[in-house]
Amino acid sequence: MTATRPTIDADVFTSSEYAANPYPTLKLLRDHYPVYQNPRSGMWMITRYDDVVACFRDSDRFSASPNGLTIGAVFGPTLMEYDGDEHTKLRNIVAPEFVGLKLKALMPVIVRNTMALIEKFTTSQAERIARSAASVGEIDIVDDFATRLPLNVILDVLDLPQEAHEMFHTWYPAMMNGINGSPEHRALGVAANQAYHDYLDPLIERRARNPGADLLSRLSVAEVDGHRMTKDEIKSFASLLLVAGAETTDKAIANLWYQLLANPAQWQAVQRDPELLEPAFSEMMRVHPPASGQMRRTIVDVTLHDVTIPAGSFVNLSIYGANRDERVFSNPDQFDIFRDDLNMGRELRSGFQKDGRSGHLGFGLGKHFCAGYQLARAETVVGTRELMKVIRNPRFKPGSKPTPIAIRLQPWSLPLEFDAA
Repeated sequence: MTATRPTIDADVFTSSEYAANPYPTLKLLRDHYPVYQNPRSGMWMITRYDDVVACFRDSDRFSASPNGLTIGAVFGPTLMEYDGDEHTKLRNIVAPEFVGLKLKALMPVIVRNTMALIEKFTTSQAERIARSAASVGEIDIVDDFATRLPLNVILDVLDLPQEAHEMFHTWYPAMMNGINGSPEHRALGVAANQAYHDYLDPLIERRARNPGADLLSRLSVAEVDGHRMTKDEIKSFASLLLVAGAETTDKAIANLWYQLLANPAQWQAVQRDPELLEPAFSEMMRVHPPASGQMRRTIVDVTLHDVTIPAGSFVNLSIYGANRDERVFSNPDQFDIFRDDLNMGRELRSGFQKDGRSGHLGFGLGKHFCAGYQLARAETVVGTRELMKVIRNPRFKPGSKPTPIAIRLQPWSLPLEFDAA
């Protein structure tokens, strides 16, 4: 007798319960509806690891053009929405700035910005101690650290004044919220992006005439096969960098702190050996990465698990679903920096397995693999390592109800207490 499949209530995807913890629903989809169409939105979801990998790698049948309707609607044309030769030419110009030897030049920037923030924290804690001998240190990992460090790094990379920090700190959340938010959020995102572009316009023109060593200068003069980025393309990439490099990385930093402190044995292991922060980053990107999925559009009819997705359909490749697939990862809901089925090394753009271990899909895969992946890893690992040197015995602030970042647009904080020096 054939078992009856459980019913999926389409309203679950807009519920607060799903936003806070989508994983039980994603498991139901993996087990019973690996190719699922939401009857409310018409959106298709693919949730099994092997299927998501295959779709990421299949640019002949799956187009990245939907990014033009979300990211592109706020930022203008970016790498995220191009397919084929257009994507390859642009990526060949910008990607080398963030990988390999080029990253070495950025490491002092990351460390310098990290230490500047740490000095601020130690100063504030010293003032607190001066007021009360029995004081206890406090820090909101999100607002006081995670949202500050990546933005400081980007300002330095673009050779922009650190005094512009607060202005940029206002712009990039508005831009990010505009991608998938309401019409009001979209309008605010577009306005913030326009203000950012107006700010960059004269800088790009000056640096194209008199280039320096900064990223804007390099992009202004870089050339591949006779092709240069236009000013509009440079501005759109700068927008993508601001959000992907700041918004995504700040969530990675805060999520790493959440996972480590929610698993005390893992936190103690990392304290004893800070080198374990590298595998901890990989495991955080598996168990709960900053991005829940990526959108694609089918170019032709695609049949998977005896279900046909018509050409022109919008498809959500669920990173959250794939990364917790028990067909690939044992005990997938457990954060475990010592697991032996995950590739704990550097992320692989074109491959998803190494030495028999599968990689997380938090940065995507294939042509649209995140160009800033090494920068995000470095900022998260270096920033966490340096902060660990200063705050002692950190713990979640009582009454704060700590959680990893949820899917929905909402304010997020991760307040900690620690022993003041």
